[in-house]
This record gives sequence, structure tokens and C-alpha cells, in this order.
Amino acid sequence: MSYLYEFIDYQEDLPIRLFVNSVAYVPFHWHKEVEIIYVLQGAITIHLDQRNYELSQDDIIVVNSMSVHQIERSNPDNVLLTLQFSPELLDEHRAVACNSLYQMPENRDIYDSIRRYLAQMAWEASKKTQGSRNYSMGLLYMLAGHLMRYFSMHMTEEKRSNVKDYDYQRLNRVLEFIDRNYSQKITLQSIADQEHLSLHYFSRFFSDKIGIPFQKYLTSVRLEKAVNALMNTNHSVTQIALDCGFANVKLFNKYFKEKYDSTPGAFREAFIEAKSVDPTRKPLTYEESPSADYYEVDTIQAMESLYRYLEPSQESTAISSASSVIYDQVEILIHKKAAGTPYAKHWNWLTTAGRAVEGLRADWQVQFLELQRRLGFTHIRFHGIFNDEMMVYSESEDGEPVYNWAYVDKLYDFLLQAGSRPFVALSFMPSALARSKETIFWWRGHIAPPKDQNKWNALVREFVRHCLNRYGMEEVSTWYFEVWNEPDLSGVCWAGTKQEYFKFYAETAAAIKSISPRLRVGGPAMGYGSLWNDNWAEEFIDFCSSRQAPIDFFSFHVYSEYPNQKEEQAKLTTLMPPAYYLDSVKRLKSKLAGMVLPELELHMTEWNFSLYDRNLIHDTMFMGAFVVHHALQTIGTLESIAFWSFTDVFEESQVPSSIFYGGFGLMNRNGLKKPSYYAFELLAKLGDRILSQGDGYVVTSGRNESLQILMYNYTHVDQLFASGDWSGLTETSRYTIFEEKGNRSYHLKLDELDHRYKLTSYRLDREHGSVFDEWLRLGAPVSPTEEELQFLQHRSVPEMQIEWIPAAEHFEHTYIVPPHGILLLTLQIQY
Repeated sequence: MSYLYEFIDYQEDLPIRLFVNSVAYVPFHWHKEVEIIYVLQGAITIHLDQRNYELSQDDIIVVNSMSVHQIERSNPDNVLLTLQFSPELLDEHRAVACNSLYQMPENRDIYDSIRRYLAQMAWEASKKTQGSRNYSMGLLYMLAGHLMRYFSMHMTEEKRSNVKDYDYQRLNRVLEFIDRNYSQKITLQSIADQEHLSLHYFSRFFSDKIGIPFQKYLTSVRLEKAVNALMNTNHSVTQIALDCGFANVKLFNKYFKEKYDSTPGAFREAFIEAKSVDPTRKPLTYEESPSADYYEVDTIQAMESLYRYLEPSQESTAISSASSVIYDQVEILIHKKAAGTPYAKHWNWLTTAGRAVEGLRADWQVQFLELQRRLGFTHIRFHGIFNDEMMVYSESEDGEPVYNWAYVDKLYDFLLQAGSRPFVALSFMPSALARSKETIFWWRGHIAPPKDQNKWNALVREFVRHCLNRYGMEEVSTWYFEVWNEPDLSGVCWAGTKQEYFKFYAETAAAIKSISPRLRVGGPAMGYGSLWNDNWAEEFIDFCSSRQAPIDFFSFHVYSEYPNQKEEQAKLTTLMPPAYYLDSVKRLKSKLAGMVLPELELHMTEWNFSLYDRNLIHDTMFMGAFVVHHALQTIGTLESIAFWSFTDVFEESQVPSSIFYGGFGLMNRNGLKKPSYYAFELLAKLGDRILSQGDGYVVTSGRNESLQILMYNYTHVDQLFASGDWSGLTETSRYTIFEEKGNRSYHLKLDELDHRYKLTSYRLDREHGSVFDEWLRLGAPVSPTEEELQFLQHRSVPEMQIEWIPAAEHFEHTYIVPPHGILLLTLQIQY
């Protein structure tokens, strides 16, 4: 049994446990708690009360306290919602007889009431709304009362007396013995002797408790062990049969076919075929890679089958009612004459895009010019400067290199004219230089090391010389050269070994420095899986130190998905809490502390909510508060954080038809600005000194004694969504997957207003500045006309209001910020 996620574990004070799990095989067992099993997806076979029951989606069964039961997976795989609670909530003289296989049209309502209670409890536990613990306990008591009223039956004295601790202790010893010794010869007589019982008594005892004869149970255990071996080892069928205690292969085949309607060999072939990789699927990691599947997001939609039992409009009603509640009050006291602390706006230094050739497109360039006009990023990073589509490298018939910088010049000329400098990601490999054919992304970037390192070194030197000759040393010395992209993800971004990358880095860095020591080189644009799961970073730095390989900066990436370790590949995607980004920076710093190299510049050259370029959350108002939260949280911890990416003119995957498909960009492909874009605009209005900073706000001062107060209400995804169940996230419904925290109140006190002030407020929330929400209000047109696009562009801007504050001893006001909302106040002296 694997636990996908757990909602509640209140233990002693609130005896309730609610979790979602997937079952392959659960041996016979029992527990004191009453257990309700609801099948969300797939099917199971449960052996209970000496009978087998086949349960499929939407079925419910109740397992009473101390009832011996066993669960096996049926075909297809399953997802279960399981509720366990103390039997003290029920009448000790009564048992529950609830099994939806006996559901009839005339009694469906009483079963649906159970489903409704479970749905409400799951909803409350996931959303963490105010009072959810108390509300859940109330629901539990109502559920217990419902079971007692409609499904309880009186237990006879004989039935109650059968529940004896010593009987279950004996049974537990027997089952544990079988589980340990199933491969050996075990007989009914040998165990009866072990328990000092007669053969007849023990045989009857076992059958009464388990519900099947001893020999049948032993065979089922051996078959289950054999299934596990067929799926997880390459042992022969004969070897597996003998290892699992079968006398011979013929007998093994007979029992196996009776239970699984398949021979062991056919079963294994079907399993291997089911696990085979779809040829259209993006590449998985190699064995060496510390991360699991980098691109696929492993989720389920199991709770949809249960949430339909919520009362009509309960989801939307719960959200609207919660958002009208003040869940938190924050006091902000500002001393206008405080000196403050200078800081760097590290979020505004580096922006990113998909790949080089996209930068030659007119729509890309229009969006970039608009970005620069309003935000003015110093540098820009993207992949693919050496991709075949940039036509940089080819070879003559006799194998001599041919260089062509025409497209590079067009792109770099444009970027420099727009006021941004290249942060050059030296990837990926020209196909003529690649030693093998592995590629990544829809546009097939070659991820192999060079077949001739000297030719690669020459390409890098000629590239750098060309840039110097065209733009000059003073300009190019402000650029950054980053060697490759996520080489720690072997088989995904680098088709070589770790040591091969280390040597590749050293050669490349040396080639760049050989042109001029003033040029800045670094890397490795490391994936965050390596940051948390192994010592890749330390080994890389140690290599650079021992080889005296040049390194001026260390770059890495962070996204919200938990980086599965190899042994956790079956685990669903887990989204980490908001502190994960800052924790990742701290973890990297702790790894690099004490390294023999001088302190390096740290650059987070990619970050976003999800590493999945089709995550529908990326278009929502959530992203505004997300950007602000992490930008402010990481102030002073590193040189730059580069949001991935500035535009949805981005083609790592084939572009969907929808205009809001969850792309990474600050702007969609039509140039419509998302809340994440406006978050950067509001951040750009902050002053250059921090006067005060706390949970959900920052106060800065700028020129001419101006003040800026930025407040935001960050609301994270709920526990259900964070644990891998994306029920409720659809094309048009994208807000039911967040916690329900409600509004936040900010009580602002400002002293010493010795001048008249102009107070400008910028409000960004679902009603003001969220283009996705405006698109919904427009009717969610699939292919909007030019007129509709212009309407959306003009409608989806932050609300701006101005008021005049007279000179006074102090200013005091309370502001309300809704979930995902941002409010910026700027005060300027009026002379």
C-alpha cells in the first residue's frame, strides 16, 4: 500500500485520520479503528467477514473495529479515500453493516449522505479554512450518527466475546511467521504444533478468523510475492517459483493462472509493455541522474469523483464566503525619518526566454521592447545560441569548421539596442559536433558532449572573439558565459557522465578565459534536484578547485515540484511550501560554505511556480503574489533571480491552441500581460532603501523623501493539489485548488507628515489586472478577435487611484487585500 497523501492526523485530541492511498496488496490485518474505504478510481478486492467483495469506483465499505480484512488490487489500478476513527464514536454494542454493493435505487440517498460527509471532510481538511478542525469533527460525529441510524446492527454476546486480544495475538504470530517463511515448507500441522494446538482446533481457528483455509491463504501469500518478483526482478519464472515456495513450475503456473487469468510469463510481458516509454514522451533521466522524470508531472484527478457529492455550488460558496472573512491583521508602523537599509533589486537584473531563434521573431521582439520600456532588465538568458537553427556551425567536406554569425549578430544587435546584455547559456551542441543523437524539447536541442573537444573549444573561442570584435571589450566584459544547462540531469540535458561534464566545463571555461581573463564564466545552471538529493554541487566545486578551472559565478534553478529521488519515482508530484525557494538558496550557500574557491556570485537563472510549461496556474492572479513573495523573501541572498520566462512565445513543447494554456511567460503569446508581469511593475516602483519588512509587506523610501508600501496576500495551493491530485483545475476553473484563507487586513500608521502628500494606490487582484479573469468575464473566447484582444489588454491593468493627504502629525488607515491580491501605496511630497 502506498500513501499518496494524508489530509488529517489529529491523533489523540481528535481521533480521525483521512488519507488517500493506492493499494497493490494489503495482507490480512486488523486494527482498533473503524475504517471507511471509498473507491475514488479503479477497483479493489477486499476480503472481509469471510467473504470477497469486488469494489469499483464510487463504492463504499465499512470495516468494523478488529475485523480481519485483506485488500488486493483489481485491474485497473486504484485510488482509495480511507477514513479511520475511534470506535468510541459508535455504540460498543452495535456493529456497522455498510457496503454499497447492496445499494438499491430506493436507499441510494443514505449511501450518498456518507459520500457527501466524506467529500465535505476532505474539502475542509485540504482548504485549511478557519475552524476546519472543529468543522471536520462535527462532520465526523454526524457521519457516525448516520452510520448508527441507518447501518448498525446489534452484536450478539458471542460475537463480542470473539474479539479477544489473545486470539489476535496468536493470529498475528501465525501470519508473521508465514510472511517470513513462505519460501520454506510450511504445513498446517507444523504451525499447530508451534502454537500448542490440535490440528483440528487450529484449522478451525484459522478459517474462522481469516475466512479461508490455511493452505489457500499460504498459496495467496506466495503468489503475491511472486507477482512482486515478476515486476521487480529479472529472475526466471522457474527461479521465482522455487524462491516463493512452490514445489515446481507446473504447480506455480496452475495457481497463478487460476488467480490472475494469465501465465507468469505473459503477466511479466504485459507489465513491461505497460511501463514502456511512449515514443512521443520527452526523455527520462539516465541511471546517474539524481532526479526523476524531469518533464512529466505525475498527478491524478481522483477527488473529482467524490467532490461531485458536495452540495450544489458549495465549492464556489465556500470560496466566496472565505474570501469575505478577515483571517489575519497586520500592523505596519512607519517612521518616515528612519534611515533604512539599501538593497539591490535582484529580481530586475536578469530576465529569460526560451531559445535564441525565437528572439528573431517580430512578436517576440515587440514584447521584449515593451518589457524593457517598462522594466529595463539588465541582462537576458536563453538556450540555443549554438542550435542548428541559428546556423552557427557546419563543416566542409573535408571536416573543416565553418562559422556563421549572421543570426547571432541580428539577435545580439537587437538586444543591445533594447538595453539588455546577453547572459550567454552555452548550449546546446551543434549536430555536426555532437557525438550522439540524443535531443531535448520539441525543437530538438542536441544534448550530447562534443565528439571532438578541440573543435568545441575552437567554436567557443571564435564565438567570443567575434563578439569582442563586434561589440568591444568594455561591453562583452559585462556579459556572463554560462557553460551548458542542467548537466546534472544526465540523459535529459546532458547525454554524458558527470565527470565528462566536469572536464567539458573546465575546457570551455579555459577557452573563454584564454581570450581575456576579464570575461566572466561560470555555471553549471544546476537543477534543484541535485541541490536537495546529492553532492553534485560540492563535487563540481571541488573539481574546479583541484583543476584550477575558472569559475566566477554559480548558477542554479528552482521550481515548486518536490525533486523525487530515484527510489521515489512512483510518488506523485508534490508541491513544496512557499519557504522552499529561500530554503534552497540557504541550502546551496551551506553547501558552498568552506569551499576553497573565493566566494562566488550566486544566480538563480530559472525560477517559476512549476517546471511544467502547461500548468494552468501560471496564468492566474496567484502568480502576482507568488512573484512578489519570492522576490522580497530572497533580497540580499544572491545576485539575481531570473523568472522563467518573460513570454509565452516559447516552444519547448508544441504550442496549444488556447491563449491561456498555462505557459511560463509574463505575457501570453498575444502580448497580453499576466498578473506576474504587473507584479514586476509594482516591484519596480519600490524605493532603494528598506524601512520595514514583515510577513506580507515591505516599506521602502526613494528619492525626494518618497515612500512606498507594498502589501500582498500570498495564498498557497491546498494540501490536495500540493499532494498531486489536480481535481478542480480546468481550463476555466483555476481557483478552487488554493487554501481558503480569506482577506488580509493591513493597519497602516505613518507619523511625521510635515508636508502635503500625493497618495497613489495600485491595486492588483482578480478584479483589477488579472487578464485571465477578464477573459473569463468576457466569455472565455477560444480564438479572440483583434478587438477582443485589445479590450482585454485595456481592461486587465491594475486599478490606480489618487488622493491628497494634508500635512498632519500622523496618517492612519486600514487596507484590505484579498487572496492573491497586491496593493502598492506610493507617497510623494507635494511642494
